[in-house]
Amino acid sequence: MAMCDELGDEGRMEDYVVEVSGASLCNIKTHDGCTDKEKEYVEKMSKASDSEVSKQLARLSKMGDGSMKPDLKQWVKQRVAILKQLAKESNL
Repeated sequence: MAMCDELGDEGRMEDYVVEVSGASLCNIKTHDGCTDKEKEYVEKMSKASDSEVSKQLARLSKMGDGSMKPDLKQWVKQRVAILKQLAKESNL
């Protein structure tokens, strides 16, 4: 059975890919695919200095390798994805 048949609709497949890969579908410019929590974090970090974004990216990237509960690990990965987008916009 193909994965798309097993998971059913497209929304369930996206949820699965995000959960397994730790990827975030959150677009910081349009907020498409962002949860409310991600939107709040985007707003907060959009106001931060470039050095603060870099510092947080380094800190969270290190944390991602550590041992923690799955939901916390997912939140770390989501924040890293957001910070990478912000860093790319700022050419960091």
